[in-house]
Amino acid sequence: MIILLIIIIVVVLKNKKNIKPISYQTNGMTTKNIEQKDQNYKDKYKGSIYLLTQNELKFYRVLKQITSKLGYSLFCQVSLYEIIKAIEYKDFNKIRSKTIDFVITQENCKILMCIELDDITHQRKNRIERDNFINKLFEDLEIKLIRIPVQNFYNMEQLEAKIKERL
Repeated sequence: MIILLIIIIVVVLKNKKNIKPISYQTNGMTTKNIEQKDQNYKDKYKGSIYLLTQNELKFYRVLKQITSKLGYSLFCQVSLYEIIKAIEYKDFNKIRSKTIDFVITQENCKILMCIELDDITHQRKNRIERDNFINKLFEDLEIKLIRIPVQNFYNMEQLEAKIKERL
């Protein structure tokens, strides 16, 4: 009887070592290996150092002063799908990888206005198509969007007036 009990304990402990992580469902996606210790992500990804380009950072600093003065919050590089909800998944695919440069909100995060900072890349054919899509989308959904061309100097008073005019 004791020998049988010892055999059972040894078998249980041996099997415990060989147990693979349990698959589970999260938000409709199955995760097979939670830990993925063997995966080296350096081959697939590169970390960003800065969130904004130098042009965006220059504009952000001016815009931050204006929004603070007006009592609003400012967010940058906001995923389009956080602003616009697709009804069908096929439509989600069209917005999932796009961002809006700046979003001005009330303190409770109610969206007031979105701002796109247009640099020279907005003159490329694929960017023009993207911008036309965004313009029409925001117009149809009645979400305020203004486009500001990149400049060496931003007149804070003029920019504040433009924002107030659209609010």
